[in-house]
Amino acid sequence: MSLALSTESIPNESLATRRLSMLERAALLCGMVEIPVQLDKYFMFHERDADLGAVGGFNVSITSVCLAFLYMSWFAQSSVSRDQQTPHKPIIGIPMLAYLITIAISALAAQLPILSAFDLFLTFQAYALFFYIANRIRTRNDVVFCVLALAATLMLQSVIIFVSQVIMSPGEERYIGPILLSVWDDGRPAGTMQSAVLAGSTLALIWLPITSLVMCRQAKKIWLTAAFTIACGLLAILLTQTRGAILTTVCGSSILGFGLLVRGWLPRWAIPMAMLLGVLSIYPLFRVIQNRVIKGDSGSATARVHLTQIALEMIQDHPLRGYGAGNCHLAGQKYADQSKYRSEWYYTIHCKYLLVWVETGLLGLVAFAALLSNGLRHGWMAWCSRDRLLGVIGLALMAALLGHMLHMFVDVFNSRTQVQMLWVILGLAAATYKLTRQSQPENAAMQSGRFAQ
Repeated sequence: MSLALSTESIPNESLATRRLSMLERAALLCGMVEIPVQLDKYFMFHERDADLGAVGGFNVSITSVCLAFLYMSWFAQSSVSRDQQTPHKPIIGIPMLAYLITIAISALAAQLPILSAFDLFLTFQAYALFFYIANRIRTRNDVVFCVLALAATLMLQSVIIFVSQVIMSPGEERYIGPILLSVWDDGRPAGTMQSAVLAGSTLALIWLPITSLVMCRQAKKIWLTAAFTIACGLLAILLTQTRGAILTTVCGSSILGFGLLVRGWLPRWAIPMAMLLGVLSIYPLFRVIQNRVIKGDSGSATARVHLTQIALEMIQDHPLRGYGAGNCHLAGQKYADQSKYRSEWYYTIHCKYLLVWVETGLLGLVAFAALLSNGLRHGWMAWCSRDRLLGVIGLALMAALLGHMLHMFVDVFNSRTQVQMLWVILGLAAATYKLTRQSQPENAAMQSGRFAQ
C-alpha cells in the first residue's frame, strides 16, 4: 500500500532521500511480519536451558537479514546524498544502550556466560530495530506505513488463530512448511508462537497503535483496513484467553479513549463502534471467564507466588551484581531445592522486572525501567504536540506500553517475539516524537492530515 502526502515541503533535503524507498518498505514490512511468525534458527542451541525459560542460542532470523539490508541501504543512500542532506541529530537511546551494557557486564557473574551472550545478541538485534525505526523514519507517511505493517502482522496472526481454532484439536501441532501452528491442551490457540500467552501479549501490544488510525482522519481505504484489523485482532486476543493481554487491551483502550474525549477528538461513531466490538466479544469473553476464572487456571497464578518468593530471596543475597543474564534458572535452582519449594513447579521467574533484577542487578533494573519510561515520554510528548495524526499515534503507543508494562508483572517476556516487538514500538514512539518536534515548513502539511492513495 503506497502512501504519499498531498503536499510536503522539504528544505535542503529532497523528499526522496527522507522517505523510505519501496525496497526499504518491503524489507521493513517483511521483518515486522516475520517477528511473530518466527522463521529463525538458533545456533549453539541449549535445549535444557531454553525449556526453563532462557534464550537458548544465537538467534538468526529473516528479520536479521532484513535488518542487514535496511542498514546497508541506509548507509549507501547516506553516502550518495551526503552533500545534499541536512544533518540530523540521531536518537541514540541512552537507556537502551545502558541496558545492553548491563547485560554484557552481567556475564561476569554468570554461572554459564554463554547464556548471557545469547541474551545480549538478541537484545542487540532489538536495539538495531529501535535505532533504525527511530532515526530512519522521517516522514509522516512512513510512520503510517509502520503502523500499517503492524496491522498486516496483526491480521495475519488473527487469521492463523481463527483457522487453528476451527481445524485443529486441543494439544495438536501442525507444520505448514517451516511454520508451526499449535493449540494448547486446554484449547487455547497460539498462532505461530507456540504459546497462547506469547500470542496474546504480542497481539495486544500492537493492537492499540492500529486503533489510532481509526481515530484519525485517514483515507477511506486506510480507515477500513484499520477498523477491520482491530475487530479481528480483538477477537484473536480473546481467543488466546490470556488475561494479561486482555488487561493490556482494556487499560490501553481506556487511556486512548479518555485522552481523545478530553481533547474533543473522539469521533461520534467511536462509542457505537466500541459497543459493536463489545457485542462481538461477548462469547469469547464468556469463555475466558468460564475457563480462566471460574474453572481455575490449573495453578498458573499460584505458581507465580513461589517463583516470586524465590526471586526475592535471590535478590536479597545479591541485590547489586545479579546472577548473569539468562542464568536465572541456574542460579535459582539451589533456592528451589529448599524443602518449602521442592514440590513446586520451577521455571524462570514470572515477573519481567524481578527477572531483570535477578539477572542484571539493580543497575540493570534501573536501565530497563528507564528505557520503558523513555518510550512513555516519547509517546506523551508526541501527544502534547496536539498534532491530529502523530499525537494520536503517540498516545496510542504510550497506552500500549503502559498496558504491556502491567502484563510484565506476571510473565517472563524474554522470547524473541516479545523482545523485538517491544523495541519496535519504542522505536516508533521515538520516530513519532521526533517528527512532532520538527520546526520545518513541512509542519504546514502535517496539520492537514490528508493522505492520498
